[in-house]
Amino acid sequence: MTQVGIGDFDAFFREAHNCDPYPWQRRLAAAAVAGDWPPVLDLPTGSGKTAVIDIAVFALACQAALEPTVRTAARRVFFCVNRRVIVDAAYERALRLAGRLLEAEASPTRWPTLHKVAAALRQLSTLRPESAPPLDVLELRGGLYRDNRWARSVTQPMVVCTTIDQFGSRLLFRGYGVSAHAAPIHASLAAYDSLVFLDEAHISEPFRQTLCAVRDYLDPQRWAEEAIGVSPFRLVAMTATPPKAAGQAAFRLDHTDRCTPRLDAVLRADKPAQLRVVPNLPQTLVEEARAEARRLGKAAVGIIVNRVATARAVHQLLRKAFPEAPVELVMGAMRPVDRDAQQRRLMLLIGPDRPDQSAQLSFVVATQCLEVGADYDFDVLLTECASLDALRQRFGRLNRRGRPIAASAVVFIEEKALNPKKPDPVYGDALPKTWAWLNTQARLFNQVNFGIDAFDAYLNGQGLPVECLAPAARREAAMLLPAHLDLLCQTSPRPALEPNVGHLLHGPQPGEPDVQVCWRADLDAFPPDDWSEVVSLLPPTAAECMNVPMSVVRRWLTGADETGKDDAADLLELGGETAGTDAKPEAPDGSAVKPERRGLLWRGLADNRLLTAVSDLRPGDTLVFPVAAGGWEVVGHLPADASPDVAEAASVKARNRPVVRLHPHLFDREWPALHELFARLAEPETVFGVEDWREALRTLADDLQTGAKDKLPQHWTADTLPTALRHLADPKLGLLRTPYPDGRGYVLTTRKRLAGRADWSLPLMDEGEDERSWIASAEPVTLTAHSRHVREEIQRTVRVLPLNIREEVFLAAAEAHDWGKADERFQALLQRADRTETWLLGASPLGLLAKSDGLPLTPLERRQAHERAGLPAGFRHEMLSVQMLETLLGSAGVPPARPGSAGVLPAEPDLILYLIGTHHGRGRPLAPVVADLEAPEVKLTAELLGQSYTVAVSHAWREKAPPHRLDSGIGARFWQMQRRFGWWGAAYLETILRLADHQASADEEAGLVS
Repeated sequence: MTQVGIGDFDAFFREAHNCDPYPWQRRLAAAAVAGDWPPVLDLPTGSGKTAVIDIAVFALACQAALEPTVRTAARRVFFCVNRRVIVDAAYERALRLAGRLLEAEASPTRWPTLHKVAAALRQLSTLRPESAPPLDVLELRGGLYRDNRWARSVTQPMVVCTTIDQFGSRLLFRGYGVSAHAAPIHASLAAYDSLVFLDEAHISEPFRQTLCAVRDYLDPQRWAEEAIGVSPFRLVAMTATPPKAAGQAAFRLDHTDRCTPRLDAVLRADKPAQLRVVPNLPQTLVEEARAEARRLGKAAVGIIVNRVATARAVHQLLRKAFPEAPVELVMGAMRPVDRDAQQRRLMLLIGPDRPDQSAQLSFVVATQCLEVGADYDFDVLLTECASLDALRQRFGRLNRRGRPIAASAVVFIEEKALNPKKPDPVYGDALPKTWAWLNTQARLFNQVNFGIDAFDAYLNGQGLPVECLAPAARREAAMLLPAHLDLLCQTSPRPALEPNVGHLLHGPQPGEPDVQVCWRADLDAFPPDDWSEVVSLLPPTAAECMNVPMSVVRRWLTGADETGKDDAADLLELGGETAGTDAKPEAPDGSAVKPERRGLLWRGLADNRLLTAVSDLRPGDTLVFPVAAGGWEVVGHLPADASPDVAEAASVKARNRPVVRLHPHLFDREWPALHELFARLAEPETVFGVEDWREALRTLADDLQTGAKDKLPQHWTADTLPTALRHLADPKLGLLRTPYPDGRGYVLTTRKRLAGRADWSLPLMDEGEDERSWIASAEPVTLTAHSRHVREEIQRTVRVLPLNIREEVFLAAAEAHDWGKADERFQALLQRADRTETWLLGASPLGLLAKSDGLPLTPLERRQAHERAGLPAGFRHEMLSVQMLETLLGSAGVPPARPGSAGVLPAEPDLILYLIGTHHGRGRPLAPVVADLEAPEVKLTAELLGQSYTVAVSHAWREKAPPHRLDSGIGARFWQMQRRFGWWGAAYLETILRLADHQASADEEAGLVS
């Protein structure tokens, strides 16, 4: 393969984006390839800052052929920003690049340079081409258990677009919406082999300070006894509005960029704005919009305000005033499926490829979520006054491309906002001070020119006045101490007292964390006690969930929203009334949830319950409500034609498997063919086999093609349901059917994923919560085969990493990690039998199993299977694996390492035992307490480092020395590894084994290994 070099950058950029790079992008690419990323990028709005993603990927491809110890480019690129809409925009750009790289693999003549880059990225990854694209791209806008996981490999090149809360909480072992048992994986992958772009750094100063502190704590010379060998993350801060000169280290535009007509037009474009004080903002904004419509006829009018309530009011008034024109409401609390559809509409009106002159009249009403980063381009901007840095960013959406038009704008402020005795709840005293500063500049025609060059002339090289900056730009982060890290690194169990992560991300007035909210129509047909069973049939995914500030959800749940008080902003760095605390909102009945607004608190299959008190909510939680509960127009925004329940569409997007929920409550319209199927299923004597199901599904699909389309419920369209039904009927995909608790319907899906499209949402990851992920597979897998697969996967992994730990340590851990599955009760669970039957199955050609081909799906079925097998609640096979290996090591059965032979060095057994004990996230620092009074003797013959051993653990010893005892060694080894490798270093070593295990399981399910 021909190596990628800096001389390929222009061709790479042209093939990826159909245009030439700017000069600054070439200069930055050269620095990145040389491993010299500048610490600060001071680039103006509209100059193409998100191209840093392309540059980082290109630099990684250029260094692919280097030895791991020499390579400086990071495998993981995190693009962090404190606005949800910008996260979406950056994700779309990265997704286009990844899609083009995937296409180029099959089209070397059409995209020769991208073909070379894709091949170079493949060199870096140990994943099989069948299971991953050259570049993974993921979005973290809100955590959700077992959905959209970005952590499947330590070697896979990846771009992750994320909010600060999502990245920062993961880095600090407290990922919002992340299982406590998966937290070490997320923390370590964020900390090592990563490049972190902090966009709009001026609004995230506390987080920047915390990132710098973490970077210092990752120094092994100061905070560890041994270095693991992998480089810690590198931070690059980006901003178009630095509060003061960024210093000589900042990367800026130079004279060569001025010679580029496209960029020069952006810099020179005039953006004159009038200043007006008004008594009633919503009404005035609508009147001004009417005036602009009369003046221009056809124009794209943007309206940006500071409050969600104001945006809603303006949106409603405009829809009434302009019933024929497109009127969009853009705010943070929208479902990804709705936002995707909205972005497709907006791209035609105000996207980067829009015509110079608008072809129609359109209005976009937005909150602060649109003020930075979004690649939208208005002809007219009507904005509420904000802090000066926020205002300047908002004007980045006005004539963004420097089109040859006469752009115009008005900045409004309400009279009450100028009252010095009542500081603005969002911007504080920065709001009146910004207004005063603007008036000092508006000497001619009461106008301020917000064009990039014109505004720089006002500043005269001095930077933005500090007193006019948003409060977030003036905060300091809480100090991160080693004692804090000793608490944060404890993830299982978590300590009762621990630092407030919000203070570390957003300063003493922390930003408000989100919770995820979705609605399901099938819950309306069941009593609340059955909701857990119903949702477990089709767990929620990120695409169907709104990300809503916790205080907004709390107020709605308790009825406090009915008081009419709504002063909420749409800023992630600013909290609501209860931001960053566990304080209860003012409500008529304290923390109690109104009965008609109860929902299911979903934290995974093993942890979900009815929410009856808002005090139970935690950052990142997922709430599933029945559609009858309503509330979507209170906590967020649902487009007028959108269904509250979009579970199937979201699930297909996340999991790439067809799914249909068939229940009479969901299909309440007259559809004879379907109701005939329901009647057949309800007959007690009916035996309905898989072929009967396939025939019935084909009949339903045919019926829809011939006239039953008007019978569909709102959450299905005429083309998507027939397609899903035909996929389900395809014998190649393998039909799975699980009954609803009332027996009146089924949830149907397939064993195998759909082919024919790139699956950008990664396979579901074992987070230690869902037992199915670590003991279930499409086909039975023997313990011997699974151990071999994990060994091969981890061997490929460690050979491409610059580790200081010997390969034999990981190989030994891989071979012994699942020995504990030899417990006869565990085998009974896998073989779907009771404990006595396993003796009869002992002579089975399958032998001992690591994974079964048919395990129960619902919580009730899972409990029943455990009881039938005789497994005690909370049993952990990895803790038994530790005991078995301890027994072998204690008997001096494993030879020491010698030249030319495998073995272990004196310092290595503790690390091997630690890796095994933590490979499902437990034992950090203690093993779970399990009352196991009937633990049988376990005897196993297995291979370890090329030699065969017989390992036995007696009943008496298991009863006398359970892993949860404080003197078991589990806790002592945990602290030993934290001191030896550092807080994140120990987690990274765990992650290598855990993700090798996950990937081997995924390959087994996909049939890629034998």
